[in-house]
Amino acid sequence: MAVAKSYENMEIISEPFDDGGKLYVRVRGLCKRCGGSGHYSMNAQGDTTCYRCCGVGKETIVVRWYTDKQRAAMDRAAEKRAEAKAAKVEERRIKFSARNAFGFDKGYVTLFKGDADTINAWAHETSPCRVRYNTLFGWFCPSWLEFSDLPDTITPIQLTWDSVKNPDDAEGLSMVSDEEVKKVIHELLGDISVSEYQGQVDEWLEKTVTIVKNIPVENRYGSSHMHIMHDENENEYVWTTASKDIAANTTCVMRMKVKDHKEYNGVKQTIVYYCKVKG
Repeated sequence: MAVAKSYENMEIISEPFDDGGKLYVRVRGLCKRCGGSGHYSMNAQGDTTCYRCCGVGKETIVVRWYTDKQRAAMDRAAEKRAEAKAAKVEERRIKFSARNAFGFDKGYVTLFKGDADTINAWAHETSPCRVRYNTLFGWFCPSWLEFSDLPDTITPIQLTWDSVKNPDDAEGLSMVSDEEVKKVIHELLGDISVSEYQGQVDEWLEKTVTIVKNIPVENRYGSSHMHIMHDENENEYVWTTASKDIAANTTCVMRMKVKDHKEYNGVKQTIVYYCKVKG
């Protein structure tokens, strides 16, 4: 015969006694309030006597005394609860893995190729199809959802799990790094950029460029415009300024100074400033 597991390390200080047809026993162990320190405060400063054990550090309690058969049944029930908890943890781990969190349930997700503004407008209007947005995939649709009324200018393309799963993960639940996923997506969508970095930092350049985009930018310092520019070899330049607002599709000769080199969504960009349109 024995007590429950939570009390089995405590000192038994009485013989079992009957109370209402059930057996009980008195046990003594460390006070659960103060952990045996005799104080209610961990730093034990001043008058901090534990009110549960009155400063003794130990307490006496009455607990059930079980037969061997009852104790075995309790242990089996505890094992079942532990197994159920472990199964739930495993289920949640699988559910929230990259494979399932992004919707690769059927082995793929659907990406959308086309003009970004058109895709954004369609996605916001197509709430019943529950198209999702992710900074890695852009607008996409999990494999267990359907989409309809897709504009002719947007092409659906499947991104398979096999193309982005981590080869070192034996369970096949995690993805490769974000950079590797981006490369796969760019190749899949045919958006491989030929842009290369131009010049060196602090070097002056003079190029004939075309403004392909003019993006308004608002921040705490006020309004400015981000000019995305391409030269004749499709090299990309980025110039953000509050003093100029050059319309898209404008071609001009520009003198500029290289500020930095960065890569954005797989495109090598030459960040420039001190730009001046010539002529």
